Amino acid sequence: MAQRYQTRFDSFEGLETVVQAIEGFSQERFLASLHLNNRRTAMDLAALDTKLLGAIANLQEQHAQLLDFSLTFNSQFVTRNNHYFNSAHQLLRKIHTGVTQMKHIYKRFTPNSNAAVPASMQATYTPPSIYERSSLGIAPYTRPMFGLDVYTPEVQRLCMDMARFFDVLRESLLVCLEVIRQEQYIRRDPNQCKELYHDFKDENYLRIRKHINSIRLNTSEFSPDHNPAIDLRQCCATEEEFAQKAFHDQDFDDVCSLATKELVEEAQRGIFSIEELQLFAEDRDKIMKVRYIISHFDEYLEPNPRRKNVPADYVACLMGWCDIPIKKNLAFVKYFAETYTKANGQYKPPSNPAVNVKKRSSWTGIPEYEPLISQWESVEIS
Repeated sequence: MAQRYQTRFDSFEGLETVVQAIEGFSQERFLASLHLNNRRTAMDLAALDTKLLGAIANLQEQHAQLLDFSLTFNSQFVTRNNHYFNSAHQLLRKIHTGVTQMKHIYKRFTPNSNAAVPASMQATYTPPSIYERSSLGIAPYTRPMFGLDVYTPEVQRLCMDMARFFDVLRESLLVCLEVIRQEQYIRRDPNQCKELYHDFKDENYLRIRKHINSIRLNTSEFSPDHNPAIDLRQCCATEEEFAQKAFHDQDFDDVCSLATKELVEEAQRGIFSIEELQLFAEDRDKIMKVRYIISHFDEYLEPNPRRKNVPADYVACLMGWCDIPIKKNLAFVKYFAETYTKANGQYKPPSNPAVNVKKRSSWTGIPEYEPLISQWESVEIS
């Protein structure tokens, strides 16, 4: 059956609501809530106070554990608790005694908190938060006629201990809110997310480095069909995009498998990038030669004091000499620009449209380019 109120609050917004409710607690609200149920005996109040004192002692210990957890939580790309996919849930588990006791208190001091709604409303009824509807927290209440000092010792002790309990719980919930704010801030920074992923990969490398050459990637463990993290990485255009989406949102073991896969692939590639291997059909000797040519490209240019750009026809000629497929022409022009710039070339690399205009079906037999091609073919990389 559906409930009149809901007591869950394991979200950022829910945490804010509960903190607001706790901060609204006062002696007057306590007494107003107490009067809503006059059937409580002194023994009932004493029993509740005993439970509350035990909860305070446990919560103080759990608060220290929460503080320790909060120091490292956002420095980890994923944690072993990430299968919950909910940071608020993970943090609240650290102070579970306080959370459980608070829910119990609000149920005890809010009339009809467990009453079922009519069956006809079950499909559409959304239970409101008990923390918003309870006079113990945020809701309007009737001020009591007398102060706490006229009530029995049991009532006075319960009120004071409840205030102590809420003070400790409030401090813990504020830690939770701050950790989640930090997490949201990190997720907005793609570079920081990528750095955290690289740190995770480095740690994973230390665990597998002795076995990296014996790991086979043709198993289901490294298949995107069986690993959500690997599937997500393949769907993302950049490592930064993946890191933002995966930060605190993928299973720890799945990300370990992804990191292992990438580390093995990097070991197999050696000094070559994925882009180079794809562009030159994994011809490593050719890659080394083209790298050298591009890095020394200024040496192949005729002296010209007015020159500002690398001649587009020279780049088009190199692309033809490398036998780059048409569908990879843009990738080659980009690779040329990046490699040339990284080598501190003194001119501006040509744009892709400029290179496209200069393309030919064949460069052989053209006197202007034969010496250039001859120099490229004679390049030797030791």
